[in-house]
Amino acid sequence: MVVVARRLRLNTLAGRIVFAAIAVCLGTVGIVYLYLVAIGGAARGLSDVKAQILIGGLIALAIATLLGLYYAKMAVDSVRALQGAARKVADGNFETTIPVASTGQLAPLARTFNQMQGRLAELDSARKAFIANASHELRTPIFSLSGFVELLEEEDPSPEEREQFLHEMREQIERLTKLTADLLDLSQLDAGAMVMAAQPVDLGQLAREVTREFAARADLHGSRLELRTPERAAVALADPDRVRQIIRILLDNALTHTPEGTKVTVNTYSANRRAELTVSDEGTGVPHRVQKRIFERFYTADTAGGSGLGLAIARELAQRMDGRISISSSRRYTAFTLDLPPARDHLPPRMPAAAAPRSAS
Repeated sequence: MVVVARRLRLNTLAGRIVFAAIAVCLGTVGIVYLYLVAIGGAARGLSDVKAQILIGGLIALAIATLLGLYYAKMAVDSVRALQGAARKVADGNFETTIPVASTGQLAPLARTFNQMQGRLAELDSARKAFIANASHELRTPIFSLSGFVELLEEEDPSPEEREQFLHEMREQIERLTKLTADLLDLSQLDAGAMVMAAQPVDLGQLAREVTREFAARADLHGSRLELRTPERAAVALADPDRVRQIIRILLDNALTHTPEGTKVTVNTYSANRRAELTVSDEGTGVPHRVQKRIFERFYTADTAGGSGLGLAIARELAQRMDGRISISSSRRYTAFTLDLPPARDHLPPRMPAAAAPRSAS
């Protein structure tokens, strides 16, 4: 017992468990002994009773000590497993999980730790994939620009070739600029640094402003933009700048990933006590397997270009405004719907909507 007491210090979990068991046992034996020997019938000289009580107390003390040691070892082993796993997580190793016992107070803690470990592993994998994809997306236009610069320096291109080189370089610079802006938006979203200034916004008015911005691009694409708004404004409670950004992303996606001459329609309306905006097109449609991943970061389903960040940013912006974006698609139709909470105070009645900007088909 002396050796055991030396090994189990009071400041350790095992020591506390063992000494708590011994204290309870000694206290119980002491109370019984005092009552029976000092107060009860054993006090009148029944020595056999005294001896039996002492022997029974010693047996109970031994059993309590053994049980305390057993459960203390189980608790210490579980805590050590937690400590070891925590050290591995701190070192960046998220593969080792803790065996969860079917019983015991530490089982819920072990399950929670394993869930946290799994979540950290997912975040670490996403971080590595993000860095790899971002590096690839940045490297491609940079190498392209480097090649054009070398050609301009070492060769003597004709005026037509020089103009073509400059046009390609301008496109790559625009691609880099857009990618940099997207990465900055994602970093702000992940860090929680993007502030949303929610206020009543007329979705029809915002859609009209953005479609005007895209009129020239739709002309180059040979497509026609249509804007449909109800007589009663669809008023949402959202950040107007972020709603404009989402509409730009949806229109850019529609014009980038559809054949030339495809009709694109922007529709605003109120439904189910929500304010909604839909950007639809009459393109080739989106396969079901692609629809499941289309909002993932860096996911691209075709070779039309783009970094695969736009729709991911749009979805996260919508979620920050208590909204969501969904997709529905068939063989000759695709629609992205932005669903936002309505504003409690409606805007004043507006004049009938002017003709939407259209480009020649």
